[in-house]
Amino acid sequence: MRSFTRRLCLAAALLSIGMLCSGLAAAQSAALDSRQVEIVASPEVKLLDQEGAGKLFQVGEHLVVVMEGTPEEMGFQHGRLLAKKIHHVIKEGYMAKALWGRGYTPEYVAAQSDRMEKHFPESIKAEIHGIVKGLKAAGVDDLEYADVRIGVTQAEILHFPADKPPQSCSNFAVWGKWTTDGRLLHGRNLDWDVKGGAQEDAVVLVWRPKGGSPFMMPGWAGGVGSVSGMSARGITIGEMTLPSADATFDGLPLFLQMRLVLEKAASLDEAVKMFQEYPRTTGWNFILGDGKVPDGRALETDAKYCNVFTPMDEKEGAATGHWGMEQCVRRTNHPTDLDQLFRLAQAFGSEFGLSVETKEQLTVLVPMLQGQDSFQRYEWMSRRIEEVPGKIDVEQAVKILATGPVYCGATLHSWVFDPTNHAAYLSIAGYNPPVTATDRPFTKIDLTEWFK
Repeated sequence: MRSFTRRLCLAAALLSIGMLCSGLAAAQSAALDSRQVEIVASPEVKLLDQEGAGKLFQVGEHLVVVMEGTPEEMGFQHGRLLAKKIHHVIKEGYMAKALWGRGYTPEYVAAQSDRMEKHFPESIKAEIHGIVKGLKAAGVDDLEYADVRIGVTQAEILHFPADKPPQSCSNFAVWGKWTTDGRLLHGRNLDWDVKGGAQEDAVVLVWRPKGGSPFMMPGWAGGVGSVSGMSARGITIGEMTLPSADATFDGLPLFLQMRLVLEKAASLDEAVKMFQEYPRTTGWNFILGDGKVPDGRALETDAKYCNVFTPMDEKEGAATGHWGMEQCVRRTNHPTDLDQLFRLAQAFGSEFGLSVETKEQLTVLVPMLQGQDSFQRYEWMSRRIEEVPGKIDVEQAVKILATGPVYCGATLHSWVFDPTNHAAYLSIAGYNPPVTATDRPFTKIDLTEWFK
């Protein structure tokens, strides 16, 4: 047993090193109360361009494209209004660097995208075709359907290489006893890569589908989905990478899982059911909120499993160093229940010279895992929330995202969603020079008019 414990400790240390975010150690000593954040509550709103019912706005420092109509009409508006940025992100910017610049071949990317496209709804295909038509109307003739499609499938493709950047995203949703007036607030950091240039082509996407309900996603030019969002029906969502032994390209890509939930789900239960029924791809954690109730759920998913957690869920228990909270759900980049951690240990233990045969053996590892970055961020968010019952407002939520181990030098975008008031407080990383999002101003995007 002593030898086994030593090997567990070594494995935990290796895991910790592998998932640490650059520059994290210096940020851990920052005090929440002394953290200064800037919130731009009344940004200037300018109409920059219009294509049919579609409009391009400047809201403070952020571009916001509002699309309206059928899928093809919305795609056309998107392509025509954002043609230069779409061309840049695909041909010169983030996608070119992240894929071709790291050794992926067009043949490989096309083959995996083909597998995922089998699960695309026809409406998504029509929207992508619309984007291509809009690009051509704007004079961009060197981009085709397959080029734009990569914007949907890239997340799965980029999660398979050995040299992928560290994932350290964090999400929490609080309501009731924790917030100043009981309304739901949902905070999220997307920690990915601020040196890859994705933020240069960032845009807030707002869809107003014909016969449907409006929704929005902070994303990138040319995208028909993203990794964060909120709907006019009060649904909020954010994701985090989850290590998984069960992964496939034969499923609905992450960007579309999230986009379709925002587009279709009228309630928290409907959103959860959609995730349960999806043909899923690889490991993702999700935090879902519903501002109408208010209520929230945490999901731990991969190609085979979709584990759903309510507030105070017994599965989120002390056996793995976690605990449920009333009127709050939160996640980082690891599973919280014993069954899923045991699956990971069985799948990847051999890489560290381990043979974990029982769940009891795994519990020996928990004290070591609690020193690992993902566990530390989970605990940081939890403790900071517990310290301020009845005091969490937008500023306090931003401070939690911008302080302690949750703070990261590679946060691509950070936001706080306020679905009750149809508002999103958004910060995007700087790109010249690269600056992590939580060191930049959070601008209020008032969605009231666009969510009607």
